[in-house]
Amino acid sequence: MFAEVVLSGIWKRQDGPREDPLRFISIKHDKAISPLDVQELCASVGWSRREPELIAKALTNSVAVVSAWEKEIMVGFARATGDYVFNATIWDVAVRPTHQKRGLGRLLMVELLKDLDQYGIPLITLYADPGTDGFYKRFGFSTDPSGVRGMFRETE
Repeated sequence: MFAEVVLSGIWKRQDGPREDPLRFISIKHDKAISPLDVQELCASVGWSRREPELIAKALTNSVAVVSAWEKEIMVGFARATGDYVFNATIWDVAVRPTHQKRGLGRLLMVELLKDLDQYGIPLITLYADPGTDGFYKRFGFSTDPSGVRGMFRETE
């Protein structure tokens, strides 16, 4: 038996070990995944539709790709682009809503950063959606202390 803190601050005894919420999840470090699986996962989190042919090209051009699977269903995804030397940028960190709040986003980030660290890239950047800063700070990310701001140029 073990003890855990409950919200009231009182110690509560639990019978048996805690269940691992990720016990049925497998992680793949593979660019050769179905663009349709990526498209469907991104749609599940409300992102705009991307064409499968373009997703396939983005996967091929990525430095690292990590995906999480529960049986044949993709439940999480993250990727990074870069030059393999000086810079990398993390993109598309997504966890299916039915699988959020279980530690899967943290697992994806740990695995992706492990892949990027093997290249010794000194600068890894990302763009965080509003309200997600705290999540990324756990991995050592911060707003640029020198005041450099991300700028964007979008074309249609």
